Amino acid sequence: MEYSKSFFGKATIDSSDSEDISDDEKIELEYYKTNNVTKKDDKKFGIEVLKRDVNQDEFNIETKIVNNISSEENTISRLLEILMINKVTPISVDDVISDISVLD
Repeated sequence: MEYSKSFFGKATIDSSDSEDISDDEKIELEYYKTNNVTKKDDKKFGIEVLKRDVNQDEFNIETKIVNNISSEENTISRLLEILMINKVTPISVDDVISDISVLD
């Protein structure tokens, strides 16, 4: 299957968001809308969340892709907005998706 993705938005987690993060560390989150270009109907839209840890000596990337969530692009946009506002990381994406009711 062939997928395309488009950038939706980004958020940053730093020491003002969490006591577990030092002043010289930050976590950058990027949110993408995915599209199964080979599917004509059904649930062809999905999401990708990318987490980039940036501190003094290390650079670490983690990602989570959940394809084929909804047939409605607006539903995916609302989901991505919720994820971005709440600064959801890749490890929590599955739990959040299962907990919210914006999906088809």
